[in-house]
Amino acid sequence: MLAACGAAPPPTAAPAPKPAATSVLAATSAPAPSGIVSWMVAGDSVEFDAYKRIAAAFERANPAIKVDLVYIPASADYRNRLAADIASGAPSDVVFMNYQRYPPFADKNQLAPLGDYLSRSTMLRESDFFPAAMSPYKWRGSTWCLPGNMSSAVIYYNKKLFDGAKLDYPRANWSWDDFVASARAISRDDPALGRIYGYGTEISLFRVAPYVWSAGGDLVDSADAPTKLTLDSEVAMAAIQRYIDLQVKFQAAPSALAEKAEDSLTRFMNGKLGMYMDSRRVVPLFRDTIKDSFDWDVVALPSQGQTVSILHSDGYCIPAAAKNKDAAWALIEFAAGPRGQTTMTEIGRLVPSLRAIAESPVFLNPTVRPANSKVWLETPIRPVPNHKNWPAIETAITKELEKSYYGVQPVRDAVQIVGKQVATLLK
Repeated sequence: MLAACGAAPPPTAAPAPKPAATSVLAATSAPAPSGIVSWMVAGDSVEFDAYKRIAAAFERANPAIKVDLVYIPASADYRNRLAADIASGAPSDVVFMNYQRYPPFADKNQLAPLGDYLSRSTMLRESDFFPAAMSPYKWRGSTWCLPGNMSSAVIYYNKKLFDGAKLDYPRANWSWDDFVASARAISRDDPALGRIYGYGTEISLFRVAPYVWSAGGDLVDSADAPTKLTLDSEVAMAAIQRYIDLQVKFQAAPSALAEKAEDSLTRFMNGKLGMYMDSRRVVPLFRDTIKDSFDWDVVALPSQGQTVSILHSDGYCIPAAAKNKDAAWALIEFAAGPRGQTTMTEIGRLVPSLRAIAESPVFLNPTVRPANSKVWLETPIRPVPNHKNWPAIETAITKELEKSYYGVQPVRDAVQIVGKQVATLLK
């Protein structure tokens, strides 16, 4: 079981999920759900097409239920719309929430707990899911959402740039020094492409936290009931400084001006960035844009002491004000079950939270990029703490870390400032 205060062990095999029933009528002796169930989704057009296929398949299996898809493409717009809908008392019946974003709603009793639904289900068991994905959706004695995916941050690398720098490709258990050396060796000026950098990514707590953990530090004093940040520990600050040195000291990552001119995600796709840090979410984009212009793969994050990564996971949730909760649960069973997760896995978007799908050729297919998808199942992962104010805390930390990453303020000043800013949020 994933320990909230420590890294989760790599996933291990488990019994396959129960076969999906062809109709929710088979799952209960009560009257089968019927009517319209609204489902709000986000993502690009490829993801939306996948959601439409899932909805159509669900309707064929449950002809008494009609799915009304509400599509909000941009994630920021989605979050704003979701908050507004819940506040107004008119949310969709099924919604997505990242695991660090549901506690504010659960704290206000704006979500319907799903534990009883799951315990009665004949289609899914809790043990069908990886504990690393399931545990963060448990808070204050209830299960609030069902994980639709499970990912962690990895390093994407451009094999062509590694070959050009005469470097070996990154391997499992590589060290921080190996990582820095590779980033520095790749960084150069190219007559045709312009400046090539060894490493780049967005700057956020999610990109820095794994290295704090790897070095033996922590974000807060207690993952279960945090009362203060612990980024001001010498271990944590040293880990953050090593990360910041990539840009400030070694210039192996884009400066603020260079990042504004061309962000690191675009640089990687254009063949001008050796390594990029992100979750599984960018795989469909890379497959579609990079194509055969260069070969690329993934590797676990480099270690500052121990190999560890950070959990990325979105869950299917039912708002407390949903009008058709039984039909909503039937849709969640289907979408978070083998059929739905297989569809989303096929487009490359997610790491399945269901063991049976994650350990199948649908996900572990070495003939499509990335070839090393098993890295997502082998690397220990940790979640950020569950706290009703965590989104605001995370935003404050990211703002100060970004200033340090671009050389505006020392790390020590950043962690002292943010420690004071979030003190009241952690009470």
